[in-house]
Amino acid sequence: MPRWLLLFAAYCALAVLMLRSLWVDPGARGYGVSDATLFTWYIGWVPHAIGHGMNPFVTDMINAPDGVSILWSTPVVLLGVLVAPVTLLAGPVAALNTLLTLAPAVSAIAMYGVARRWAGTGPAAVAGLLYGFSPYMVGASLGHLHLTFAPFPPLLLALLHDLLVRGPGPRSRDDGEASRDRGHPGRRSARRTGLLLGLAVAAQALISEELLATSALVGALGLLILAVYHPSVALAKAGQIARMLGWCALVAGVLLAWPLAVQFFGPHRVHGAIQPHDVAVADLFTFVVPTPLQWLAPGQALDHSLGFTGNAVEVSGYLGVPLLVLLAVLAVRLRRDPLVRVLIPLFVLVALLSLGGHLHVDGRITRVPLPWAAVERLPLLGSALPSRLSLYLTMFAGLALAIWLEQLRFRPSPRRAGAAVLAAAALLPLVPASLHAREMRAPEFFTTAAVDVIPRGSTVLVAPYPRPDTPAAMLWQAHADYRFRLAGCYCTVPAPNGGAQFHGAPSPLTTAMLRVEAGTLTPAEALALPGLREAYAALHPDAVLIGPARNRAALVELVDGLTGHRPVDEPGGVALWAETLRP
Repeated sequence: MPRWLLLFAAYCALAVLMLRSLWVDPGARGYGVSDATLFTWYIGWVPHAIGHGMNPFVTDMINAPDGVSILWSTPVVLLGVLVAPVTLLAGPVAALNTLLTLAPAVSAIAMYGVARRWAGTGPAAVAGLLYGFSPYMVGASLGHLHLTFAPFPPLLLALLHDLLVRGPGPRSRDDGEASRDRGHPGRRSARRTGLLLGLAVAAQALISEELLATSALVGALGLLILAVYHPSVALAKAGQIARMLGWCALVAGVLLAWPLAVQFFGPHRVHGAIQPHDVAVADLFTFVVPTPLQWLAPGQALDHSLGFTGNAVEVSGYLGVPLLVLLAVLAVRLRRDPLVRVLIPLFVLVALLSLGGHLHVDGRITRVPLPWAAVERLPLLGSALPSRLSLYLTMFAGLALAIWLEQLRFRPSPRRAGAAVLAAAALLPLVPASLHAREMRAPEFFTTAAVDVIPRGSTVLVAPYPRPDTPAAMLWQAHADYRFRLAGCYCTVPAPNGGAQFHGAPSPLTTAMLRVEAGTLTPAEALALPGLREAYAALHPDAVLIGPARNRAALVELVDGLTGHRPVDEPGGVALWAETLRP
């Protein structure tokens, strides 16, 4: 059996161990339940839409009757297609958990494969381990599937290396830059590299446009650093790079023509930044202060990291003092290595960009401007979250560790053992804490034949009304095989000013349902809201359903008042009001 396959199995085993609380009941448990519900919906929707000859990118199945362009909401289209057999056999939640478990392993093995160009199996495996199981990956596993499935950055590095300096296999100790760069039979042509890169770009765009955009930024910075080091070589290779990019643009443009046309020229398009600025950024202390996602996280440290802006999922740049010290030593020791010479300034630049548009110090936002403030004004990149650039820092750190360990492979055993202990000590602070999954289970009504009482294509008003913090109705709809259109959503839609909002347009109806559920309005007060009955009549739902919810009795009273009658039935854990259909 090939070594890489054994290593991939080991990475998968580590991923299962890290996410073990999911696998207690993989069809009904999830992390970051709101975002997990969002991805569950898309994972089921894409193959459903394709299988039924529907447009997978624009739909009124959520946010009815207005609809939504799902491409603004990280729909992981390609992953939904690839995991469709699991979705059909075990349901969309199990499919999501399968992808979340595979994502670190796939990312790690991609990093390993690229690191093998500079190191042997063991050192390259360490690079893959750091990249695939870093604090970034642990945080993103709590609901951000599009960020955890990250083989693209290593593949981009591999393809650029193919074009510029390719030499097969791990280098020997006396390999030099010249021997890898001149007339080597492993060199790839600009056309071949561009075609492969175009395929990779198209695939990545259908998983995460943000990761594609930040990879392009980091890749461009790397090429710029190379050009500064080797200006004459850069001029000589400029034509090659231009031809490669031309072929890449051709392939990616053809493959992405339909989805990009729908996203940027179709209905429900969003303008401007999707996320607020100066929130999900790396604090100056982020790199050295652990968060609740690390196993070694003293309470005194958590007092600081819990005060950083952004939630714990986005505070993902932790590297730890031991690893940072080791990397600083390696930056000096390996400064003559051709790759490390590029990685050192690239690491510093990316770390600086990850700090966002203004410097944050221990949770305080200062007025000190930083380079990311210029990036925020760019299209597409302006919506990226700078804290997520920590992914690239772990890639650079993993490569530096692999190169160092490779240099020691042929040294005396005590030195090798000492280096292994030192590397393990540097990585120990990054060991993740136990992650706790929560239940993601639909009422029996949506998972049995009971739901057939609702004809396909019906519009249904469901409580709890779906919104970002409680999107359970979207999960129920997915389990019901998208049988009905759903009012409301957790999705990215245009706000009245053209920007982004993560819920449907507010109305007296949504206000009444949300405030009664929250207990801030009584049903009688809600029923007296101006415009409530007109909003209900405009939606004209075929049915109203109330599942498990806070203040459920009050919600039932509200719907009784809206419809003028009691629920006709309570099958499978829901209350059902039939408006234009017969149960």
